[in-house]
Parts: sequence; structure tokens; C-alpha cells
Amino acid sequence: MSVSLENILGFKVRVINVLDEVTEGKVYSFNSSNSTLTLQTNKKNQQPSFKIIKCSFIKSLEVSGEKPASNVFKRQHIKPTYIDVQRIDEALKKKIAQKEKTNVLIGKGVSEEGQFFFDLLYKTVSDTRWVDKAIVVLDDVQVLPPYKVENIRSHSGTNSQSAALVQKIIERGWEKLENASETNGRKGG
Repeated sequence: MSVSLENILGFKVRVINVLDEVTEGKVYSFNSSNSTLTLQTNKKNQQPSFKIIKCSFIKSLEVSGEKPASNVFKRQHIKPTYIDVQRIDEALKKKIAQKEKTNVLIGKGVSEEGQFFFDLLYKTVSDTRWVDKAIVVLDDVQVLPPYKVENIRSHSGTNSQSAALVQKIIERGWEKLENASETNGRKGG
């Protein structure tokens, strides 16, 4: 490159990179320590936008226009925005935990009815989880496929309160499914 980059601050330039992509803008800065050129590429009446180009990727650079009367960049007070990295890290960890929790709530290889009953039980009792294809509620009650009332097993006996609650939820769930299928089965009127 035959142009000294330190001397073209504020000039309009046309940069062609090694991939033959063209970028036009004003030279905002040149960093000799990491060999980068920063161009301000925004149009008039727009928020400032910048493009940082590694000088080793520049195929050609053409200066267009005359030397600016004054360096407009000295008057601009564009400061980098503070970014709280810890807050971003916490938000990312929270999103990952939510996604993992969501994945735990989806049964692997289960029928639509199985997922329907799991969701129904989970809305009422948050201590509901999958163990293979069985739904386990409160570490006491299991609902096995095909998720009917007769498929409910309880470690503390069939008369336990948790088993009775699960039985009611399963019965109401099957009623909802049957009513929905009857409604969908009727056509015309």
C-alpha cells in the first residue's frame, strides 16, 4: 500500500478486500499495533456505523475526494458503550438453564397423549418428571404407557392422596381428549 494510513483520517475511501468486496466510507482511525483500519460507513442522517478491516485483507484502497477542511472526527464524541459482561454471562447462564429445564419436560419417544398428560400433571404438580416413558409425580406415583387410570402405580399404595390426585387429573385429561376427538369428528353439523 503506497498511502500512509495515518495521513488519511477523515478522507473518503473505497476499499476492496481480497474477496473483491467493496466498502466505502470515511477513515475514522488506523491502529498500527493490530494493523486495522476503521471506516465510518453510515449515510447522512443515520446512526454512526463502523466497519473494521484488517489491513492484510485489503487488496486496494482508493482515496476519493479532497482533503477535508477540518477533521470532523475530532468534533464527534462517539464513545464505546459500556457492556456489563457479568450481566451478559448471567443472562446466558439463565437462558441455558431454562432450555435445559424445557428439554427435561419433553418426553423422548413418547406418544402425544403421554406428553399431554405430562403437561397436565406438571401444571398441577411441579415435581413431575420423566423416567424413560413413565411419568413420575412426587417421586411416589408412576403413570405408565398408555397413560390410563389403570396404569397408575403408587409406592405408598393406591389410597394415597398423591395417587388420588393423579387419578383425577388423568380421568379429566381423558375426558378432554375424548370431547376434543368427538368435536373434531363431527363435520358439517
